[in-house]
Amino acid sequence: MAALVRARRRSLVAVAGGIVTLALGQALWRIVPETTFYGFDRSLLGGVHLVAAVAGFAVVAWVVAVPRRWSGIAALGVLAAVCGLAVPLEEPARRWHLARAFEWLGVPLVVPDIAGHRLLWVEAPIVGGRGEPAIMLDYRRAGAEMVGDSRPNVQVIVRRAAAATAEEACATPYHAQSWEGGAGSCRAASGDRWVRHGREGRVAVFTHGGGALVEFESHGAEEKVLLAAARTIRPIAAETLAERVTPVR
Repeated sequence: MAALVRARRRSLVAVAGGIVTLALGQALWRIVPETTFYGFDRSLLGGVHLVAAVAGFAVVAWVVAVPRRWSGIAALGVLAAVCGLAVPLEEPARRWHLARAFEWLGVPLVVPDIAGHRLLWVEAPIVGGRGEPAIMLDYRRAGAEMVGDSRPNVQVIVRRAAAATAEEACATPYHAQSWEGGAGSCRAASGDRWVRHGREGRVAVFTHGGGALVEFESHGAEEKVLLAAARTIRPIAAETLAERVTPVR
């Protein structure tokens, strides 16, 4: 590139261009999405390195070749602005990509209201994965968010309504392997809801609501609390879900 623009200081272009490429690449990586958000192959992110290299070396070659100092300062200023803006834009960009991923997942965006609990954490969606798409929601008792127990007080699994009936979902839960051995049998409850009990006080409720198949699981909440929550399923915005996702980078 230095030869094409007939730059005299080619060694300077090589060194400075490499430094600018690294800085620009770091800035771009802050705002690109995770591959799992859109279901594309990770190799496509190689384009980030290509863009950073082409832009970085082009700007440095331009600064060296063009005699007018103001144009070089302007070009470097634009690069510095891009790198500087990438820091405050990192989190908003991540939230935006997460919200789009929830929309692309194809699972109805719904949540329940569980008495005495609040939605603490949402698992980042995986678009285009091998398994069945689902949205994982973790609820904790209000005021007990920092309890040492790593298990959520209530875990809610949202799936496509067509995945199964409530009865079928009860017979074969989403995490079926964890229910093997002494998991108890299913029984019907009112309103097309099904209940299943397991070891160590584990209880699960299965139902349809808001166009989704919803599974409630808990090791601490009472069955009546989960049955009541099954009647409160409501839509939620993708942006609101994205705010509850723990950073994954």
